[in-house]
Amino acid sequence: MVFVTRCRVFTLALVALGCAFGLTAPFSQAAATQLPSPSFLHVGPVGGPAGLPQIVDSGGRAVLLKGVNADGLVDYFRPDLIPPYPTGPTAYAGGACPPDDTTVEGVDICQYDFSQLAPLGYDAIRLNVSWSLLEPAPGTIDKSYLERIAQVVAWAKAAGIYVVIDMHQDAWSKYVYTAAGDTCVAPFQPIRGFDGAPLWASQYVMPACALNGVRELDLAVQEDFQKLYDDAPAPDGVGLQEHYASAVLALAQRFQKEPTVAGYEIINEPSPGFNALPGVVDATELFPFYAKVIDHVVSSVPGFRQLFFIEPNVERDVTDFSAIVTPWSEYSSYPNVVYAPHVYTGVFTLDQQVASTRFFPSEGGYESAISDAKALGLPLWIGEFGNNPADDNTLLRTSYELQDRYGLGGTLWLWKENANDINRAVFWGVYGPPFPPGTAQPLRITYTSRAFPLYTAGALKNFSYDPNSAGFDLQAASPPVPLGARNLATVIFVPRAVSAGVAATGARLQIVSRSDGSRIVYAWPAGGTYRVFTLNG
Repeated sequence: MVFVTRCRVFTLALVALGCAFGLTAPFSQAAATQLPSPSFLHVGPVGGPAGLPQIVDSGGRAVLLKGVNADGLVDYFRPDLIPPYPTGPTAYAGGACPPDDTTVEGVDICQYDFSQLAPLGYDAIRLNVSWSLLEPAPGTIDKSYLERIAQVVAWAKAAGIYVVIDMHQDAWSKYVYTAAGDTCVAPFQPIRGFDGAPLWASQYVMPACALNGVRELDLAVQEDFQKLYDDAPAPDGVGLQEHYASAVLALAQRFQKEPTVAGYEIINEPSPGFNALPGVVDATELFPFYAKVIDHVVSSVPGFRQLFFIEPNVERDVTDFSAIVTPWSEYSSYPNVVYAPHVYTGVFTLDQQVASTRFFPSEGGYESAISDAKALGLPLWIGEFGNNPADDNTLLRTSYELQDRYGLGGTLWLWKENANDINRAVFWGVYGPPFPPGTAQPLRITYTSRAFPLYTAGALKNFSYDPNSAGFDLQAASPPVPLGARNLATVIFVPRAVSAGVAATGARLQIVSRSDGSRIVYAWPAGGTYRVFTLNG
């Protein structure tokens, strides 16, 4: 193209400043420094390096959704069973932030968190919420807790960050634990509670004892999951699935008009109940349950169009494999559904858990997830990945490299953490204690605050980012995009660690510097193949 040829004869100094190709800014620099305002997302056509359906915005651009999990709204276990933080919005108004509860994993999320998130370039948080707080009594939705969720969504909206609202649970509930005076017979061990379901949905007769101390290998936990899959009646006689669907419906009714809410994840890391055959629980119990919840919401909310995110059962975290063969369309006709497994290769997989070594292939979890997504006919998004920070130079770096290779988004576990729920000697947060405000972990920020396309016009062919050289390279193909149409441009976040100039072939650029040292690159393809890259090779 003529404008590319002319750009190549510009002076090196101009190139180093960003190679704007003679473009006069069609909108104010001040407006462009903010991340683009979220718009409603939906499932689009197949594309990207992995050849999967894409999550796209209203302009048809692919959106990866990369960021972190935030668990400050979770009803974590304490011995007194009191929620660790205030559950309504009033305690957080005007920039207030209640004291940290160091006895629990989670750190409350406050307005100041978004001033820490924004410079890192994350465009999504997976906001973990608890059924126990949302529906504390059968059929009763706590509107104050809903407004606390809405408060966090509003903070995210102001920062240009999407929110995936995740109905979180670990080992079913904080109300499933070994009570004082109960005895566990070896190799079963006493176990504390965790988070998830309300007390009225957490009745059990099996002993609350965990095999070798593994929380999911607890018969009481599996009993309660099986009751959910069997749609056993709650104390009011209404089925547990109906109650759960109504709780998700309450979220959808509150946020259906808010594009900042990308969608809803129905349940985190569901256990298989008593049906432990690989793949069977997904096909016969879990996915039909998902479809029931989705269809209830869609039929109850006129014009509903947000995304739903669905996980396989938690066995996949251990095996790196799911036996999924049935297309999602066999379960529900609602199209805006995303497959959202967790990938913990070398962390929770059998090689590490049984042999304390790593021999599962590093790419195995991602490749099997891609295979699952293709079988389902759904986009792929990694709801959780992460590791002990001691392994950041290996496991975390590899995970991000694989996401770049396959064109995937995902949210790291975890934004902030007092102590890991499995091993309290370490914490997995991007920020660690003391809170507030927390202590930034430099290596975590090196890997997580990375260049990536927030929005991609056309089809992404490949993308790579090297934190060592602080360079990136994007290659894609697109029909022509009108110059200055910000809502149709490719938009790339460039962290402050990248000091090199940015150039393009086949596209015109505007590069906007932000006060925190990061940059936002807007690229308008001229039509056909285009490339955006740093000038440091």
